[in-house]
Amino acid sequence: MKTYTVLLVCFVLLLPGCGIFATKPTETELPTTSVDPLEKLQTDIDVVLQDPLFTTASIGIKVVAVETGEVIYEKDPLKLHHPASTTKLFTAATALAKLGSNYQFETTLYVDTDVDAQVTGNIYLKGRANPVLQPQDIVELADMLLETGVKSIEGDIVVDETYLDTIREGPGWMWDDRPLRISALSIKQIEPDPGTRSRALACGYLLKTELEQEDVEVMGNVVSGRVPPDAQVVAQHLSPPLADILKLMNKPSDNWIAEFLFKTIGAEVIGEPGTWRKGRRAVTKYLSEIIDEPPVHRFVEGSGLSRYNLLSAELLTDLLVYMYQNFELMPEYLASLPIAGVDGTLRNRMQGVCAEKVLRAKTGTLSGVSALSGYTVTADDEVFAFGILISHYIGLPASARAIQDKIGNYLTAFSRRSEAEE
Repeated sequence: MKTYTVLLVCFVLLLPGCGIFATKPTETELPTTSVDPLEKLQTDIDVVLQDPLFTTASIGIKVVAVETGEVIYEKDPLKLHHPASTTKLFTAATALAKLGSNYQFETTLYVDTDVDAQVTGNIYLKGRANPVLQPQDIVELADMLLETGVKSIEGDIVVDETYLDTIREGPGWMWDDRPLRISALSIKQIEPDPGTRSRALACGYLLKTELEQEDVEVMGNVVSGRVPPDAQVVAQHLSPPLADILKLMNKPSDNWIAEFLFKTIGAEVIGEPGTWRKGRRAVTKYLSEIIDEPPVHRFVEGSGLSRYNLLSAELLTDLLVYMYQNFELMPEYLASLPIAGVDGTLRNRMQGVCAEKVLRAKTGTLSGVSALSGYTVTADDEVFAFGILISHYIGLPASARAIQDKIGNYLTAFSRRSEAEE
């Protein structure tokens, strides 16, 4: 009887379609949670901004998709910060738009009398704010004068720096920034004249020395003055094109070049002499032309040395989006920016990560201020413009830069495709 019972149970279990006894096993799917890639990116940046640095420090950040205008991320984008050297983004943009990428700075030599005469009166050296003028350029001007047959200069060597005003120090500069001493006739490598602190006179003395070494007698002195209307041009030196000078400014963050550009913009747009006030008017006017109702801001000079400059992450991204979408200006503008892990002020940053060789941005540093603003290309080949302004911290900028680099790398690695789609 026991054997029969066991056989019956086994038979029933083997019958097909027998209700609960023959229920077909079903596959159980584990619940999955779909994570939106954009939400994840925003969460990742939020986590970065939990850094202890922001217990006291302030941040303004905005990230925008260039083609669509979509705001990818923002935090206090309208809060004002000292922009430091990201100010140069505005100087460069206005210079390209108002002067043109082929603009060249002139340094000119004039004489009083007929250039065929062996004896002349005064000679005049006029600068027009060339920020990359070199000693060799003055030597070449002297050589051109010699080619005219001049053997003796009975008058003076007159240096004319009237293209710019005579205010040498920018508004709001710290005392240790003052040695720049901006003049329309300057060579950065040559110290100002010891007695007068004049860079123009120093250029004049260089010209005088070169002529005397070539056996030209100079009877007069080196003096400041103005080129008379009837003077004749005998030699001229032209700087490299503006597009090349912008690389020399933005990649190493050269304050000297930026201030010459700022005043030159004022001279060319508003009128001579170029001043910081006119430069400010020209840059502000340009922003009002390209941005509807620009966010509140203040510029007083072109390099970012002054703490009087104030702007927001929103204004930075507004400018960057416009410049990228402007076909005429974009190539030279983009080419002037440091490349992560490659050159300029970013050569030692973001090495060995996605952002290396991709992200291009302008850095900015003052005591307690660190900024990074520019472009990157995502894993989906989207172009993002971003502005990150960090201020009011104490200590070295390494912590602030690490935060910027981490955010820049997140943006570069970003893809709108979910892991399931991949």
